[in-house]
Amino acid sequence: MRRSRKKYDLYIVIFLAIFTLGYFIYNHASSESRGVENYSTALEAYKKGNFEQAYQDFGKVPSGSTLKSPALFRQARCATNIDNKELAIKKYNRIVRSGSKSSIAPISEYSMACLMFDIKDKNAKKHFKRIIKKYPSSDYAIASEYYLGLIELSNPSKSKKRVEKSKERALIHFKTYLEKSAEGRYSLNSIDEINKLSPKLTNYDNLLIAKAYYANGEYEKAKIQLNKTTLAESWSDFAKNEYKLGNKEKGNYYTELGLKKHSANTAPEDIYEVIDNYVAAFPTRKDGISKLVSLGQIASGGDYIAYLNCNEVVENNHKEACYRTLYEKYPNGQFSADSLYNLFMAKYLQKKYYDAQRLGFLHMKKFPNVKSSPAVTYFMGKIAFKLKHYESADSYYKQVLNKYPDSYYAFRANYNLNKEDGLLPFLELNPKPVVFPYKKSLDNNLVVKLAYLGDYDLVEELCKKDKFIQSWIAYEKENYTISAVLARNAMEELSVKPPFDDLRWRLVYPTHYYDIVDKVKGDNNPIILQAILKEESHFNPFVTSHVGAKGLMQLMPATYNEVVKKHNLPSDLNMEVANITAGSLYYTSLKRMLGGKDIYVITAYNGGIGSVTNWFSKLVYNDTDEFIEQIPYPETKNYVKKVLRTYWAYGNIY
Repeated sequence: MRRSRKKYDLYIVIFLAIFTLGYFIYNHASSESRGVENYSTALEAYKKGNFEQAYQDFGKVPSGSTLKSPALFRQARCATNIDNKELAIKKYNRIVRSGSKSSIAPISEYSMACLMFDIKDKNAKKHFKRIIKKYPSSDYAIASEYYLGLIELSNPSKSKKRVEKSKERALIHFKTYLEKSAEGRYSLNSIDEINKLSPKLTNYDNLLIAKAYYANGEYEKAKIQLNKTTLAESWSDFAKNEYKLGNKEKGNYYTELGLKKHSANTAPEDIYEVIDNYVAAFPTRKDGISKLVSLGQIASGGDYIAYLNCNEVVENNHKEACYRTLYEKYPNGQFSADSLYNLFMAKYLQKKYYDAQRLGFLHMKKFPNVKSSPAVTYFMGKIAFKLKHYESADSYYKQVLNKYPDSYYAFRANYNLNKEDGLLPFLELNPKPVVFPYKKSLDNNLVVKLAYLGDYDLVEELCKKDKFIQSWIAYEKENYTISAVLARNAMEELSVKPPFDDLRWRLVYPTHYYDIVDKVKGDNNPIILQAILKEESHFNPFVTSHVGAKGLMQLMPATYNEVVKKHNLPSDLNMEVANITAGSLYYTSLKRMLGGKDIYVITAYNGGIGSVTNWFSKLVYNDTDEFIEQIPYPETKNYVKKVLRTYWAYGNIY
């Protein structure tokens, strides 16, 4: 009987455990379902400006839902919009007190602290300090410095000593803000507060203020502040500011003086920017670079000047000598990797394959992952093939495909590995929609849920530093150009690229306008046309280049008018369908003249048919690779590689 009783009790315990677990799962699923439904309804009212109704609806999101924190946040925003700051503070405080570790916690505490400051609640100071301690690298921590400065100045005291101490602390907060965010929202306000305090400013302080004025486009004020600094420390800022003011002669004067006497302790990025401005101030780049070379010995920046000079050299032997001198003088400098790459290519083009191979090994060992690495690895494969080391050649090509999958050289490596598939392995796309770039997020997929609910503003606030999410939001708002550029820059910053099925690639290479491209492609490869469209205009139908090319396919008006006459197209060059159609027809005409070879057609699309036919006769080359690498126009050479890289990426993604 006892055994039977124990067995019965065990069954009861198991049943209750299963029931409890089932109830918990059901209740959680129910809470989540109701949370999504109520949040969606509330968000619709919020977007229409019906904040009182939205407040009520956000309050219906169950406590068990993962959307409860953002619902409380939205209630706080609703309360702020109807001018009930005390109620908003209570809602923000619920999030803060819950100990939430999601991305909504820091913005909630910061928003609460700002409202407390507005109503003169003494607890604001405590929360601003906590934000700085708990989220030190966030934008909220930087902004908190500004508010803490204001709080120090607002503390009444009869003690003169305490007042002076408060002013000292306020000054430190305002200067800290400027150090961390010269271009920030409160930078000019911080400067105004500093000026009100009338402190004795050091040279560093004056330069700090000048940089903030410069970052905010206040160039005249920056000049006044710079005049209170020493030229030895501020020469590059003097130069940059004068260029912004349009005073090229003064900018050039400060550049030459600074490079000769004061460049030793200047940050390299400042020197490079000043040099670029200097070169741009001359009628031609060559004139500016020649003038810089004539300055002679300088403490810092000489490597960049020498590098620019080598890029301008046309004759191959002189070019090789120039890069050799640069590499030997600055073997570990900023431009040594590119110099070594150019020496490597010079030996390759001279058919000195063993010399080139030696330089290639050195480059791969010394610079394992730099901009020129894909090219060096690819041509090491070509050298191995020419030396009849076929397995080694294939190994190099596969290395390019694995390490640099989205590069132009991956496209070329694929061709060399699979020549039977032809030069252009992709003939059409299977378009897929641009979607939120992550399948999962760090905080229980909260950001993903908010994204799919359409709460773009909150997602944008929670993910200010994620360029892919900012790109997606821009895409959703139909700002396609901004979206593509943001995503491109974000992908460039990744040292290891994700596989092509990663959703972020669709933001970098969206299929916007592909439906039109596919209809008007004629006999052209539509992916090539799509790649040209992307690289020419980044999907902006109204863009005009510095030489007057217009629209999505960046056609010159004369070229467009010629196509219009032949094919009876609309006269409006900016019309999307007409512009893409004309671009396709122009591409077809170039193709006929260049034997149907797309790589040469792409070259002519940028450099002109006359230049390409001239290069055919003047350049010494054995194959397509050697032709492309010797194109004398850097812009055209880079253009060909960009378009084919984009073609390759589109084909792999779609």
